[in-house]
Amino acid sequence: LGPVSTTYGQIALKSVQLAVDEINAKGGLLGKKIEVVVFDDNNQPDVAVTGFRKLWQEDRVVAIFGVHSSAVGLALLPLIKESKIPLFAMGSTSDAIDVRVANDTGYRYWFRFLINASMHALMVTEPAKYLAKKYGFTRVGILYDQHAWTEPVVKRAKAELQAAGLSLVYEGTIDPGKTSSFVPHLTKARDAGVQMLLVWTAYGDGKVLQRDYYSMKPPFVLVQFDVVGMGLAQWNVTEGSLPYQFFAYYYVAASPGAREFANKYAARYGPLTYFYPPFTMYDAVMAWKTAVENAKSFDGDAVADYLEKHGYNGVSGRWVFTKGHSPMFGPGYFTTVLVQWQPGGKIVTVWPPELAEAEPQLPPWVPKS
Repeated sequence: LGPVSTTYGQIALKSVQLAVDEINAKGGLLGKKIEVVVFDDNNQPDVAVTGFRKLWQEDRVVAIFGVHSSAVGLALLPLIKESKIPLFAMGSTSDAIDVRVANDTGYRYWFRFLINASMHALMVTEPAKYLAKKYGFTRVGILYDQHAWTEPVVKRAKAELQAAGLSLVYEGTIDPGKTSSFVPHLTKARDAGVQMLLVWTAYGDGKVLQRDYYSMKPPFVLVQFDVVGMGLAQWNVTEGSLPYQFFAYYYVAASPGAREFANKYAARYGPLTYFYPPFTMYDAVMAWKTAVENAKSFDGDAVADYLEKHGYNGVSGRWVFTKGHSPMFGPGYFTTVLVQWQPGGKIVTVWPPELAEAEPQLPPWVPKS
């Protein structure tokens, strides 16, 4: 149940199907073969409600995977409570969902296999703190979409930066989907003495920022979460303007298990070129499988009991859930990654250190502290 006509929806569906096929190849689950039933919700709450009812009452499904939109997730909570069907969301990151799940056990069948909205701050601030320590940076700027989705992100980011002793010397906002030049932002950040500019954007403006940054070469590092740019195609989209830029990705083929999954995915569907949400959706199916096997039941309460108590060790990390059923974030848990584009168009993982393929490189135009 999700936006299966989108690029990321197709990747999610293929990842789920790959996991299900692996389960079936080993005899199925509790003696039953698993079948995938698909409903495209178009990221529309009313369509998703119709789809959920169909999957529940007509198709008699025992688990649901997908759900990208926060509005969809919020609309489905009453049905999850009524049906007691475990739902494993690939997105739907609103912190409001966590609050409801934490405060009403009737929503315990909801599990998000991705960080929530406010934790998107940590995707950027955690590796930024690592870079600050490595290079002696103390002055930071932030730039973000002027949109509801960034409100909890910015609040958390400011708190994290302050706690780390980093000075916020520049703050700018992006008019989503309407920015034709970032030179004014980059100029103001430069003049404010920024050493790292941290960015959160989700509506396609990132490519303009990335081109302008590379053309202007201001004397600071760019660390960015760009939803649209979270893939290999961004090199061509920006006409090769990405060398030395840092991107926060949800995950890549960084661990041995993730590399094995990526190879299986590539053998069937072609190489992964966009990194939301293949690894996490594969983990979601395998976590559900593990819970069912250990509980010896498809029952929603039995599955929830197991995952609440034990979590799951997946290809993208260890999934341990908060009271709101978001994953714990950080070393020893699910951790996102920071990649850096190299001259010539290759990305390498540079954070966290235990998954790093290489040391981060300062852009040649950025002075060392």
